[in-house]
Amino acid sequence: MQDSDQQIREKMESVFPQIIGAVITKRGDKVNLCPINYQAISTIYEKPLTICIGLSNTGYTLETILETKEFVYAYPAKDQIHDIIHCGTLSGRNHDKLSETSLKFSPSSAVAPPHLDGAVLNYECRVVHTYAGHDDASFTILIAEIQQIVPNVDKTNLDKIYSLGGHDYGAITGVDVLQTGRE
Repeated sequence: MQDSDQQIREKMESVFPQIIGAVITKRGDKVNLCPINYQAISTIYEKPLTICIGLSNTGYTLETILETKEFVYAYPAKDQIHDIIHCGTLSGRNHDKLSETSLKFSPSSAVAPPHLDGAVLNYECRVVHTYAGHDDASFTILIAEIQQIVPNVDKTNLDKIYSLGGHDYGAITGVDVLQTGRE
């Protein structure tokens, strides 16, 4: 017997909380930001450092990245939550959603899209591979090489935003260290 949509949703939500990231693109003079919660970053032991993200096939962000082959991936800080979520409610295709926020940006050193000021961390990325999946896939996977890492020395790992499932978002206020080392 196949699970209902509700049963699938409940099972999938067992992976939350998931970190919220922001994909920043630039086409011409137009900067766009799209929040996402699907990403994987390579470890320090893997060279070159890469990031894997998934984006909707119908989105302006994917369209821009496929044209420009670059983006910035940021971990927004928890004090940016309202502006980041706002950017996820509108398409940048025909709307200047960033003008309705207090988000600020600074030039990147390795790619055209700027990095997000106040974010916990920014990765400047160049696309090396795309995978659209089978014919009815609704998203595309992008793998990009991280060109530059721009940390924010005033922020900590606990300043990130997390999706808690549904339309709930939060922050982690503490971490219990369960083990130190591999023994």
